[in-house]
Amino acid sequence: MNEPTPYNGPQPGEEAYDAAAERTGILQAICDADELAFDHRMPGPLVAFLRPQRGGQEWMTDSRNLQFPEAARPHPNPGDK
Repeated sequence: MNEPTPYNGPQPGEEAYDAAAERTGILQAICDADELAFDHRMPGPLVAFLRPQRGGQEWMTDSRNLQFPEAARPHPNPGDK
């Protein structure tokens, strides 16, 4: 049996980029899908809860969609002027 890959992304309270929603928010929590009391409809075993930095509608995503924002931002091409 394969062990799930441990989560090594942003931690609660840190800024996180959700690649599925293409937006950045503050990570509130990462929960095991089995712990949720509602139908989450996420393909992975961990569900991430995020909120916009300045308030607004919270959302959830599969934890595998999360990245550190620096890794998600395009890096300038050194050949561009």
